[in-house]
Amino acid sequence: MELLVRLDEIKEGGLDLRRELSRDDLASILDAEPPTGFRPTAPSALHVHLDKVNERDVVVRGELAIEADADCRRCLGPAHLHAPVRFTLDFVNREALPARPQPEEDSGEGEIAGTFSPDEADQVVYSGRQLDLGPAVREQILLALPMDALCREECKGLCQICGGNLNEKACACDRHIPDPRWAGLANIKLK
Repeated sequence: MELLVRLDEIKEGGLDLRRELSRDDLASILDAEPPTGFRPTAPSALHVHLDKVNERDVVVRGELAIEADADCRRCLGPAHLHAPVRFTLDFVNREALPARPQPEEDSGEGEIAGTFSPDEADQVVYSGRQLDLGPAVREQILLALPMDALCREECKGLCQICGGNLNEKACACDRHIPDPRWAGLANIKLK
């Protein structure tokens, strides 16, 4: 997904952008590697506001909501997801960044000296006279998704013995799994 903004388009009061992300756009994002397992069910309206901090740095605030379906991780039934996505990112021009010392070679003994500070966590480095918001929006959508989908929080899942859906009916299977550390005692016969 490409979403290019020229820096000269951002005026004194900022720039508001609205764009509809089609189901195909969202499907290509959700089919990330590794696949998320989510399938978009509706397009999403993306709203982005850009403010120049100075001639080179831009603050980007965005919001959208994702509607998607997936298979429940516990019972494999249908699960619906409504995920609001809100983000604030600082786009920093590569030429404006201070020079950094190169990290030392990792000897494998102890901690590695990082080149990353907490202040830089929400920074996106760009170069040139335009911003490509597409990769940042894609990343924020993927970060907003849960690890797994659930049809509902109290989902009971499938029986490990017969495979029946425990949300629909209880089965008569003995699902008690004995502790293997005590398995040897099961064969002892006391008189």
